[in-house]
Amino acid sequence: MSGENIQGRIVSMLDVLSNSEQKIGEVILNDPEKVIEMTAAELSKYAGTSPATVIRFCKKIDVPSFTQLKIRLSAEIEVPVYEGYSDITANESVNEIKTKLLGNAYQSMQETVALLNEQRIETVVDLLVAAPIIYVFGIGASYLVAENIAQKWNRIGKTVVCVQDSHVLVTMLVSAPKDAIFFCVSHSGETKEILRLLNVAKKHQLKTIGLSQFGNNTLTNQAEYSLQTVRSNEAVLRSAATTSLHDQFIVVDVLFYAYASRNFNRTIEMIQESKAEVRKYEK
Repeated sequence: MSGENIQGRIVSMLDVLSNSEQKIGEVILNDPEKVIEMTAAELSKYAGTSPATVIRFCKKIDVPSFTQLKIRLSAEIEVPVYEGYSDITANESVNEIKTKLLGNAYQSMQETVALLNEQRIETVVDLLVAAPIIYVFGIGASYLVAENIAQKWNRIGKTVVCVQDSHVLVTMLVSAPKDAIFFCVSHSGETKEILRLLNVAKKHQLKTIGLSQFGNNTLTNQAEYSLQTVRSNEAVLRSAATTSLHDQFIVVDVLFYAYASRNFNRTIEMIQESKAEVRKYEK
């Protein structure tokens, strides 16, 4: 899969891997060419771990097997893709800032798109099509993503409710109709208020979708359906979560256009009709 950037993914995951898994990751990053020639047993011995650790490591970075890991590393070595993320420094020119931000955005979105499971997207689209109503929620920067979801789907005739008051949302979730969806957004996957609302939604039989960063987090584990963005090594100066927002927005876009293409003519009709009404309203 082009643009997958396995080495970049390993770097982003190092801090959440076990000590023995980190050893595997560090060996791969230090000498990927050598690792390609190894068996799982040879790699584990070289790293001072066990063959089972190699298998666990592959699963943690969402690669099905060590053989697949070697294939993807081999492709990456032939056409290097890992460049890292650049932070803004003091007294930089506007041109340097533009170049860095564009590079960061391109790399993170490219990796996020490569990470998306196509069958999972199709499954989530099925749920959205069938849902009588969708409730979306996010806090802080993630609220912008939730609001974007609401604006997109409401525009093509799907009822989507996005509220900032979690207490109001609780009352809505309790009385939600059958097949309703709770779609929650949390970059970390550990936002306490999101997880409390997720539990309320599950208790009242809503279907749940979580959008978070790649890796093992509570939202991914507890939501019925999980969508993930790449774990970028966001710089210290996060610029209001710039990179993670780009990633979340592109996941929403992929989901929206997959949904829209299912009923293309009707979608175009609804968009044109809404544009016409807005123009009339503004006169």
